[in-house]
Amino acid sequence: MRALTPLLAERAQAAEEARRLPDETVADLAGTGVLDLLVPQRFGGAELALDALVDSCREIGAACGSTGWLTAIYTMHNWMVALFPEEAQREVWADRPYALIPCALSPGGTAEAVDGGYRVTGRWSWGSGVMHADHVMVMALVTVEDTLEPRVFLLPREDVTVHDVWHTSGMRATGSNDIEVPDRFVPAYRSVALQDLTEGRAPGAQVHPGTMYRVPLVPVFVLTGAAPVLGIAEGLLAGFAERMQGRVMAYTGVRQRSLMSGQIRLAKATADLAAARLLLEDEVRRLTRTYTDGGSYDLTRRAHSRLVAAHVAAVARTVVNELCAVSGASVQFMHSPFQRAQRDVNTIAGHVVFDMDATYALYGKVSLGSTPDAMTLV
Repeated sequence: MRALTPLLAERAQAAEEARRLPDETVADLAGTGVLDLLVPQRFGGAELALDALVDSCREIGAACGSTGWLTAIYTMHNWMVALFPEEAQREVWADRPYALIPCALSPGGTAEAVDGGYRVTGRWSWGSGVMHADHVMVMALVTVEDTLEPRVFLLPREDVTVHDVWHTSGMRATGSNDIEVPDRFVPAYRSVALQDLTEGRAPGAQVHPGTMYRVPLVPVFVLTGAAPVLGIAEGLLAGFAERMQGRVMAYTGVRQRSLMSGQIRLAKATADLAAARLLLEDEVRRLTRTYTDGGSYDLTRRAHSRLVAAHVAAVARTVVNELCAVSGASVQFMHSPFQRAQRDVNTIAGHVVFDMDATYALYGKVSLGSTPDAMTLV
């Protein structure tokens, strides 16, 4: 993986301009084995633990934020396939031990139960990775006895329409365009109740004995997602330290490395990111250890994972913005990785699971004994 990151950094600007990853990058990622890290061994995957994915996404994110994010997306969604009934897994992994799957978990559609499955209709934003997709996952609401049940549906790419709307300031290379499903039939075995995923009791847990297939959805989602965000900040910090060595301040002619202000910024950013990394790694270890030992996460522990992930993303965002603020106006040229990192981290930190106010309120609510509504990702 480490040998690939310089190449990803070289491709970052072209990927941003194309608003999608180069085909060569997707092929290179597949070649490293990262995309099947969490795929069960019986289907040809590595079946490793979560820490391997988190570490990989940090490294890749340091080179290119969009590539780091899509690495997390594609790999995590392969893990989600392992939570579906076995028939769906056999279909998706029939030819290779990974698929390229975006997943939209906002309630952008509805589904009607019919004989043998569901008819799904809707349109979803934030389809990260859809430009290379061979399948998609979307969340739709099903009416069950006068209540709405959120379910996740797995469809082949040819069953959906992609709308080119991803014209953004940051994370441009993720190609996160809209996904539309125009009234398609989805077999029952290609659907899982969202609550079964969030509580770690999905059908795949009965198929695979491995620890990872009993772990609830949201802790995996948020902790994996925070990794490339932290990586962006770590990559920028390395660039800032290198830039300080040779940068001469305008008018004064003083090297920035000699200024106490620059030294302080470097030291503070180093400490802040080290603390964020340790916090993330500790939560990943706790999650893995809990399920390896036969335990489980209750609602409060799941909310705590989301709290950790949001805090890590917030620290990364603050560090990136502060370092860019003291790096001079020249880092805002479009060829500079500094301004791309700044735009990327500000965009991805706006993801709903990284919203600090919402996350603080969620953790406070559940830790004090209140239950969030069914649509809250926790």
